[in-house]
Amino acid sequence: MIREKLNGNETASTEGAENSLDAGADGQINLSDFMITGRELLSRGGSQQSRKEYEIRQDLVHQRLFFYSIETFSKNKSGPIAEFSYLVADEDLNELEGRSGRFLMALPPDVLPDPVCAAAAGISPSETQRTGLRENEFAEKILSVLPRGAFCRIGWNNVGFTDERIRALLFRTFHDPYLSGLDGYERSRFDLRIFTGTVFTLRPGTINEPQGRNILSLTEVAKANGIEAPFKPRMMLELMRLFKEKLPKMLSFYMGLRTKAAMSEYLKKQSLKWIQIVTAATWDGKLMAIPAMPLGPITGKGPDSGRWLMLSLAGEPSEYILNPSLLEEEAEVQEEELLDTGDSGNDDSASSSGNSEEKGAGAQLPKSYGLENYGLFLLSPNRCPAVAPIATLSEERAKELGVSAQKAQANYQAYRKDWGTSIAAIKLILKKALTERNRLMRDRFRNLPPEERLYEGFIPDSDRELEKELHLVEESSPLEVRDFRFSDERLNGMLFTYIGRNLPETMTDDELAEWKRLCDERVEKLLPEFRKRCGEAIQKFSGNEKAMAILKEFNVER
Repeated sequence: MIREKLNGNETASTEGAENSLDAGADGQINLSDFMITGRELLSRGGSQQSRKEYEIRQDLVHQRLFFYSIETFSKNKSGPIAEFSYLVADEDLNELEGRSGRFLMALPPDVLPDPVCAAAAGISPSETQRTGLRENEFAEKILSVLPRGAFCRIGWNNVGFTDERIRALLFRTFHDPYLSGLDGYERSRFDLRIFTGTVFTLRPGTINEPQGRNILSLTEVAKANGIEAPFKPRMMLELMRLFKEKLPKMLSFYMGLRTKAAMSEYLKKQSLKWIQIVTAATWDGKLMAIPAMPLGPITGKGPDSGRWLMLSLAGEPSEYILNPSLLEEEAEVQEEELLDTGDSGNDDSASSSGNSEEKGAGAQLPKSYGLENYGLFLLSPNRCPAVAPIATLSEERAKELGVSAQKAQANYQAYRKDWGTSIAAIKLILKKALTERNRLMRDRFRNLPPEERLYEGFIPDSDRELEKELHLVEESSPLEVRDFRFSDERLNGMLFTYIGRNLPETMTDDELAEWKRLCDERVEKLLPEFRKRCGEAIQKFSGNEKAMAILKEFNVER
């Protein structure tokens, strides 16, 4: 019942909103319009339940908003996390009492902290050693604070940063890295940084924008809008409240598209018909709006299955699409379908390298295996992309961003004039791009340690069951953890490190000696980069007393 309600709400949230962010019958759209309600179910329970049982019961009935943030000790996606902080709010953005926290992870003995990351986070490794949890305990703690039932994770750059780090953590601690099917309830996520960049792009002046290059720094955005909060999740909650007050319809529109299913359905309705604006922002403060046409989702079982191929309509049209003879001669297009345009045939395509200006791609596009060199790029519906009808961009703002609706329409007509030729070229380009992508990924994984090979493939179902069993055995008979064997060699390759980091007391003398040797070897490899980053950190944070105090802890001669 709850799942059906959620699916119904999320589907309804996109109806009537295809052509305007300001869609709404009465002009008043509530965030809760797109979330599970059902307070009447609470009345069926008794009043003698414990506080925890009551919280779980509420979580199962309501859609919870889970605001979260991490600080890290590494630039590497598979590197150590230093801190996890969170708070839980209801669908009306009321913080739930007793549902917030912050906890640290102790630095594992086989890694070195990145000095720049540590100084920026304001967390010293010695602090994490005193009060931090072991890596396996840290992962378990994160899983334990997630709401039960349906919830939406809200973070700042959580799509590109936070979730990647947490996923890597869960992978190397033998948990499901995708949290798929937890309790059988729907999960969704919303990236507040992407939404804020979209507001700055489409609705400038609605809230105060920071000055300088850090216009999409959470702390800078909060400061510019008078938001003071002790930790980042509360900053995000206050910012969401501000957006709900200033832009309720726009916030509801994008919250309604936050799931892969909802965004895919929206793109499907627009494909090959309506020109969309895809907004993007870079860390140097540059805001972009790219007029583009959704072509269709990539099909099949590959890692890009479900991603949408987009055709840029900025700048000059790609001669390589208008005139496929310019493309390098290729073998016949495979029969396996790679792109479902829903229009004229379905097959493959490809890409090569080169300067995008030379190939007529037009605007600066997201990196997509070289597709950007031909005016194409990929959009992931599950990564909270900022897509909106081009009509939502005012003429004045379009000029400021260098977007021409007339030019986009002319490019659209040029491509559609001989659509059979255009789509044949696009499929050829896509085929080449994905073939090259697969080759590069195979080569890359071949040289990576197992803990960095998460995206090499999904963990087999049989091994996922074994992982659950491992954690049960770990609680009752930790000595038996070493006896586990998986069909996925990545998991077998991570097991010794897992035991060394989390269960060193169960190791024999020989195993401890091998673990110490391995730690020394790994640290030795990290030392040159560590020393270099120490110098960079001292330069960057020279006027910051707290950061300099943290840097003084580092023994460069280690």
